[in-house]
Amino acid sequence: MIHQHDFEKVTVAAYQKPKSGNQKCGDSYYVEETSDYFICAVADGLGSGDLAKDSSLAAINAVKAHQDEDVESLMKVANEEMKGKRGCVLSIFKLNLQTRQMEFSGIGNISLIIYQADGRVIRPISYSGYLSGKLQKVKVQRIEYPVGSSFVTFSDGVQISSKNYTMIAKFDSVQESFKHLTDTLPSTNDDVTLLVGKTV
Repeated sequence: MIHQHDFEKVTVAAYQKPKSGNQKCGDSYYVEETSDYFICAVADGLGSGDLAKDSSLAAINAVKAHQDEDVESLMKVANEEMKGKRGCVLSIFKLNLQTRQMEFSGIGNISLIIYQADGRVIRPISYSGYLSGKLQKVKVQRIEYPVGSSFVTFSDGVQISSKNYTMIAKFDSVQESFKHLTDTLPSTNDDVTLLVGKTV
């Protein structure tokens, strides 16, 4: 399933597919833009199917309900929601649209690749592990995100080879990058979530 989110400052294309044999994708995501910031969160529930979706959606709903808070606080409220659930991995970044500073935090194997306007490629590092409701250390990284930069973020059901990095950076539009990636995705027996975004 493909969705396009056209905000004033950021355009995002998103692709999701459930694991073969399942009706629901165990991943969930949230993107939103306000006058002050753009926020993106991707969660992957442990396992697959309904219980995985229950966990990932609970984390995303917590982020959505508290989105005005900083990224460290958002990770903590999402972790609280995992009590009594299967658990999930989660990645959140929040871009200040005035200062062009991004805050990023991740637990688990959701990847984020940032293509800065000058050609540099940045891959923030997530903590290993997953959110389970137990005490979890949270690390927040701060990253420069100049105007014209783009990003790709994806769950572990997506494999992107390093040779595609420069190709993605060269595309002028989200649609071109998104088509290139979805056309070259190898087949996988896992839930898939892929988001491509670009700022103006």
